[in-house]
Amino acid sequence: MPRNTRPTTAYPVTLRELEVCRVADVTPGMRRVTLTGTQLETFTNADGHVEPAFTSTGFDDDIRLLFAYPGETDPVLPVMVDGSVTFAAGRHPLARAYTVRRYDPRTRELEVDFVVHGSGVATAWARGAGPGDRMHIAGPSVSQGLPEDCEHLLVVGDETALPAIARLLEGLPADARGQVFVEIADSAHIQSVRELPGVSVTWLPREGAEPGTTSLLLDAVTAAEWCDERVFAWLAGEQATVRSLRRYLIRDRGIAKTDIDFTGYWKRGEAVRADS
Repeated sequence: MPRNTRPTTAYPVTLRELEVCRVADVTPGMRRVTLTGTQLETFTNADGHVEPAFTSTGFDDDIRLLFAYPGETDPVLPVMVDGSVTFAAGRHPLARAYTVRRYDPRTRELEVDFVVHGSGVATAWARGAGPGDRMHIAGPSVSQGLPEDCEHLLVVGDETALPAIARLLEGLPADARGQVFVEIADSAHIQSVRELPGVSVTWLPREGAEPGTTSLLLDAVTAAEWCDERVFAWLAGEQATVRSLRRYLIRDRGIAKTDIDFTGYWKRGEAVRADS
């Protein structure tokens, strides 16, 4: 049985070397790094294999960013052999997964948003990133669309899910219906997102509480007005919070497991997918 009902397209994994062309703060807690480079187009790698142009069609597509280990200047890179990614003997690459916030093939610009609290390797890199800095990426390996028979969307996440949520809103049809709940640090972290008449967006500031310590998202979803339409739920953020949300939707709201897509982007107290 499939994990969910979303149509899926797989892509060959390609290692690309890019560089930073622009850095901007979206909010006090979110930094946007724009990457560019000729390897976003079709190119021939060092092994002589022709690599396809970068493609990202799903709102929650992710790529792996490859960082240098602390105290080193160059990242450990995977090896491309006959079009496949392999790992040389010894250390594996130090990689973190991030959502593709936007990709424009015309301008050859790839945007990645970083949550800039904490002290992880990706957060530290984003804080100091500037034009000309190199970054190797790999992926996305798959892109997923929304279920074709989805009638109502329930989208729930914290700030680490905001890049995917904002991209989702930008890609929805004008007549889409749904509810979006986003937990953020405080009201200064509210982002400008696309507004749709049939989609409500509720911001839930923690107001000083540490990430992963509140029940704001679960409380909001529990109190939300429910509809009689078929609901597809997308949940992302802190692992335990996402697990609680999924359990509630299955047990108390009767949503089928295949109509819920859930991802624990990070786990409180541990290194995280979005690095903070």
